[in-house]
Amino acid sequence: MSYTVNLVSPVVLVPSGNLADRLRRLRRDHPQLPTGLNDLLSDLAARPDGVPAVVEPPRPGYTGDSLVLVTATYVARLRRSGRDDAYTVVWIGPLKLQDHRRLGQGFLLLRARWMGAHELRAVPPGSSTQWEQVEAHWRRLLADLGARNQAPGLSPAHNRLLDLVDQVIDLKYQQAMREASAPGYPYRSVEPAGERRYSGAPVYLFQVVGDRVPRRKESVQLHGEPDQRGHVIRVDGNQVTIRFDNPVSWDRLGRQGELEAVTGNAISARQRAAVDRLRTGRAANPMLLPVLVDHRTGPLVPVTALPSEALDEDQLEAFRKALAVPDVLLVLGPPGTGKTRTISQIAHAHAQRPDHGPVLVTSHTNRAVDNVLGKLPATLVVIRVGSESRVDAEGRPYLLETLATELRGEILSTTQTVLSGYAGLPVAEQWAAELGRCLSALGQAGAAVDRAWADLTSIRRVHGGAAQAELDQIVSWLREQEGQAARRHELLGKLQRREARARARPPWWRLIGWDRWPARSRARKADRYRAELARLVESATGLRARAAEAAATLDAVTRQVPAVQAAQARVTEALRHRHGFQGAALHAATAVRRAIGPAAVLPPAPGPDDATQVLRELSGWHAGLARLIPVLHARARLLREWREEAAGDSDQLYPELIRYADVIGATCIGAATSRDIAGTEFDLAIVDESGQIDTATLLVPLVRAKRAVLVGDHRQLPPVVDSDIRAQDEAVRELVTTSTLEMLVDRLPPSNVVSLTQQRRMPRIIADFVSDAFYGGALKTMVERAHHDVLFAQPLAFVDTSELPERQRWETAAQPKGPRGSGGYVNDAEAHLLVRLATFYHRRGEEWALIVPYTAQIALISRLLGEEITDTDIIDTNVGTVDSFQGGERDVILYGFTRSNGQGSVGFLDELRRANVAFTRAKHQLVLVGDLETLTNTREPGFRTLARSLRDRVAAEGDLRGYHEVLARIDVAVGQEDRA
Repeated sequence: MSYTVNLVSPVVLVPSGNLADRLRRLRRDHPQLPTGLNDLLSDLAARPDGVPAVVEPPRPGYTGDSLVLVTATYVARLRRSGRDDAYTVVWIGPLKLQDHRRLGQGFLLLRARWMGAHELRAVPPGSSTQWEQVEAHWRRLLADLGARNQAPGLSPAHNRLLDLVDQVIDLKYQQAMREASAPGYPYRSVEPAGERRYSGAPVYLFQVVGDRVPRRKESVQLHGEPDQRGHVIRVDGNQVTIRFDNPVSWDRLGRQGELEAVTGNAISARQRAAVDRLRTGRAANPMLLPVLVDHRTGPLVPVTALPSEALDEDQLEAFRKALAVPDVLLVLGPPGTGKTRTISQIAHAHAQRPDHGPVLVTSHTNRAVDNVLGKLPATLVVIRVGSESRVDAEGRPYLLETLATELRGEILSTTQTVLSGYAGLPVAEQWAAELGRCLSALGQAGAAVDRAWADLTSIRRVHGGAAQAELDQIVSWLREQEGQAARRHELLGKLQRREARARARPPWWRLIGWDRWPARSRARKADRYRAELARLVESATGLRARAAEAAATLDAVTRQVPAVQAAQARVTEALRHRHGFQGAALHAATAVRRAIGPAAVLPPAPGPDDATQVLRELSGWHAGLARLIPVLHARARLLREWREEAAGDSDQLYPELIRYADVIGATCIGAATSRDIAGTEFDLAIVDESGQIDTATLLVPLVRAKRAVLVGDHRQLPPVVDSDIRAQDEAVRELVTTSTLEMLVDRLPPSNVVSLTQQRRMPRIIADFVSDAFYGGALKTMVERAHHDVLFAQPLAFVDTSELPERQRWETAAQPKGPRGSGGYVNDAEAHLLVRLATFYHRRGEEWALIVPYTAQIALISRLLGEEITDTDIIDTNVGTVDSFQGGERDVILYGFTRSNGQGSVGFLDELRRANVAFTRAKHQLVLVGDLETLTNTREPGFRTLARSLRDRVAAEGDLRGYHEVLARIDVAVGQEDRA
């Protein structure tokens, strides 16, 4: 849909101050970009029919909408000057797939006279952007698009929610800007790194100057280059290894420069875009706002689909409702109840539907997304988008870059094999030309044979006398008999066809007797014709025998006549020549088949029996080659060109991979920031761990999906919120601290909420405690496992550090604090024991995870573990905060409380849902390490009750041990294994 806008006054464009430098850098990789303002004006003037344009909502840090002009090869973003007399060209970049998709949704066609001024002071007086006219048409376009999407109009309650979300986005953006306000990281040299990579993302080593270096996993970018963004994957002193998200040419990197932290611009921009789609009725699910605000849902049409794996009754209900729901379904899944299994079956069943679109599997964290992808059926085409450095091992095989590289290799290998089949085309052409020459000679030789035979017959007729006359008479009779036989055969055929038509008539025709007399007449004639035909055939056979005898007599009479002998010799010589050319033609045909065979299937060449048939069939065969060989040359050329294209950057294959994907995995924000799927709309969005996602973030994937299934547990981690935002008014505070899942769980109709209650992950002792503490006893354990652990007698174990002296066991505040520091607390005693336990289980080959509350404690533990486990990927994957492990599971979970002090302060541990998440990751063994004296005597009543209940349960049914006792047991177990 588009609207034409005729702007009567000239439109003045002014370049921004850094536009020329930015274009100069971008043109190294994108030579199709203009060199400057004059080129842009020329390209716009070359479109008298109008320039396609779209209006973008304000970007973080800016006020007012942007106008984006789209040319054949690039886009230009404009902003209005303060005086509203001209547009400033703030950015020009290459045309991308999402730009095409955006135009496909709707655009304005601007007809104007474009003018340029190199600075705002040079704008002619009286100039105008005519923005009111542009904006009015754009709003009308959006309204029509919303109406076409059948989106209901916005109510005051809808607008209140969207205004609140906008306010939250502003607050988060301001917070991100404050955190990113620290100075950058100057570097004095850079060089390529020989880093192991799963994709083509470049990796460079930067030698940072000074005491400040970026943290591992921190997002950074080249100063002033938001498109050149990456993640720190290793820090070794002042040497920082960075893997970039997009290709960065070596010549684009200054040998000296500055790295800077990535701000929250991208996140805020995507959240604002999602709100704008809801305001303008362009969400893929037109009923999304009525569900979120009015709690109105559409009817579920029952489906009879069956899962490919067995599901319990709760999972089966969620499976079928997810396939039937027209808008939003909630699936509440406590730990171990098979949320991931249910998700995988929903995605699999959706992929079996005809004309299905892609399913988006998303979550707040990369780890949660990868955990789901790793358990999807192998029959699904699964693609993971996101930064390679942030994707876990389970998700890496599905990375878009990885799949494209593999596909590129397969294409190159396959096309090389196919191309080798075309290698014989030049030889085939030569043999085809030789075949043409042979056929021409064969035709001439055949004509010579015919002339020689005619000459021999003529001479024999002169010298044959009575013998020749007798032969001529017999041949004349034979032709007459054969002609009569042919006529009888034709008449018999006509009678048979009439009889067949009569038999095909309906039964009632025969019953009334109309066909009886004609049938009898046909039968009599057929009998007569058969008898006559038999007589004529018999007579012709006799005449052929007599003709053969007469021919033999004629040969005997004329054999010694010199003229006949000479004519016979000429016949023999002509036959010899024809046979030679016939053999040469058949040989050439065989050579053509051999040379062209791998590239095309040819019909078999004729046999050598009949020279006339050989000439006729090979002539048709040769004519077909004349048409086929140019086609094969064209195929080979196209295949070579395609192979050369495929041998280039594998990202050219991204659109096709995405086009055929059954499931696409990405984080909520990544689903909109990834340029490869930014314009993709989904049939279904499955949002895992949705209880941890705030509304502003959740809207990003939801506005791009026709239906949504929110899967999560509102009794586990809530959204993570900064304290400054918590201090806002009650409406904002509720919106940021309460997930959409939690807000809807008691407000949607029961038909749109499914609870999973049967857990199969944890040992019963752990599950029973969790069920009683967090789920009112509703969680049912469906499996029993034998316990096998050399350190602890029960699956639920607690190592109490309160036996240690205060100076040894108490926490210390981490330094430095502040927005750029790690903050929090460290506990050396706990860290030492947790590292010993992790090392022990790691060396035994157990699947383990070590969880602690504070990033400072993680840093300490990771450093100590690095002395025992050299693979940093293993440490990164298995050591983290509770937030990063929600949705995951391990055989052994090690959890350290960290807090130990004389004031009974536990900080944010009083959020009991964190304990729920940490405890419920364990499949076989849960080992808790902490100071029971601090934990059970805290001033926080909720946590104090939980800690005392946990202490009593461990003492009664679990394994409660002291700090030194466990260290000793580790030493004994290690010694026994070493001796074994």
